Amino acid sequence: MVRLHGDGSITYGMRFTTTLACMMDLHYYPLDTQNCTVEIESYGYTVDDVVMYWKEIPVVGVEEAELPQFTIMGYEANDRTESLATGVYRRLSISFNLTRNIGYFVFQTYLPSILIVMLSWVSFWINHEATSARVALGITTVLTMTTISTGVRSSLPRISYVKAIDIYLVMCFVFVFAALLEYAAVNYTYWGQRAKKKAKKMKESNGQQNKQSPAIKADGVSTNEEIIELQDIRMSPIPSIR
Repeated sequence: MVRLHGDGSITYGMRFTTTLACMMDLHYYPLDTQNCTVEIESYGYTVDDVVMYWKEIPVVGVEEAELPQFTIMGYEANDRTESLATGVYRRLSISFNLTRNIGYFVFQTYLPSILIVMLSWVSFWINHEATSARVALGITTVLTMTTISTGVRSSLPRISYVKAIDIYLVMCFVFVFAALLEYAAVNYTYWGQRAKKKAKKMKESNGQQNKQSPAIKADGVSTNEEIIELQDIRMSPIPSIR
């Protein structure tokens, strides 16, 4: 757009549509705040030819702008000169302060993981002898937490540092896995103590039987003749009745 005014001034307007990249710090993801900067500078015209500056209101429509993942909290416009090998150039920059919307993560990550951890605690009220029920519940919660963690990581770039959501999901996984280990420890302790008590009772009963057997033998020695007579009577034929 070119406008020629009566005083000889010219208004020249050009519209640019571009997609810009913003380097983000994801240490506190998804509770992070990002600062994205856009810089505009002439490539071929120095300050002797072109002088760029912001108007009193540099950006229009920021209050009505809506982003799917962020909320624009504010912006800051600056202008400065840059001295390069080919001359002095004018540079305009504008920085947007963005805060990530957490509503999506509450319903997709935080709330499901909280419910899964609470569900793993239900196994504490199940009878310890119901092995299949408790083991199935524990393994199901562990696999569900693994699926949630995988889904969250798949939507993020592969970065080396640890994010806030990674720590949260790891702690949820630890709680769920600890509930499963708790049942294994309780089951091992319970059945181990039960086996020890059973072995102790059997040992005591065997000891009592060993104490009673000499008295029976002593009684048997005093009545050997009676036992022989009884054996003779049992072996003697029964007389037939005619």
